[in-house]
Amino acid sequence: MFRAIQTAAVFSALTLPALLFGQNVSVDEGAFRLTVNGEVVGREEFSIRRVGRGSEARLILRGTVDMDSPQGHRTLAPAMEATGAEMAVTAYQVKVTGSRASEIYVTLSGRRYMAKVISARGEEVREFRAGPGSILLDRDVAHQYFLLLPFLDRSDAVSLTVLSPVAGEQTRLTFRRIGEEEVRIGTQLIQGRHYRLEGGADSGDVWFDEQGRVLKVTFPSRGYLAERESLG
Repeated sequence: MFRAIQTAAVFSALTLPALLFGQNVSVDEGAFRLTVNGEVVGREEFSIRRVGRGSEARLILRGTVDMDSPQGHRTLAPAMEATGAEMAVTAYQVKVTGSRASEIYVTLSGRRYMAKVISARGEEVREFRAGPGSILLDRDVAHQYFLLLPFLDRSDAVSLTVLSPVAGEQTRLTFRRIGEEEVRIGTQLIQGRHYRLEGGADSGDVWFDEQGRVLKVTFPSRGYLAERESLG
């Protein structure tokens, strides 16, 4: 069973001061400008930090997404822990305020993700696959596409099962490289690596720089575009 006390213990690692965990290194931080159908609708700020050393190292991804939609303003506050060379997500929480408010807690249990959703309708627990080829990212949270980093150097297409907790969906997608092209970041032109996520109606494109930092994310079917404001 998914117990409240278990949830609190798992997510204490995402809320305690990082200094308690030893070495704390910034991997990336910054902000994205968010547009839908060419209209600016919000902004996303984020940080990605590596905590600990060697095999004990963990990535902590945090962000705040403020975004307007036809349903009203919404803020997402996600926090995620990932470990290992494959950047497997071991714990995730996201608080959604404004339109469609909810709190979502996801933990890894063997080869299953256990997702607890608290909303105005009450509490609900769902199970999702978490085996090889499974990743977790919310599609409207641009910085989380950093979790695709382990697949960037693959010469062939990669089949992925992508869990989006806020949408409550798990989708089978193919991730493949398209090529290289320049991406404008502020006043700079950055040589970017262009990749595509394909599958169903919600296919999208992601651009990374040579360090694996996310530069741009777009989902044309929804008119969604996240553009990096600057590089530190």
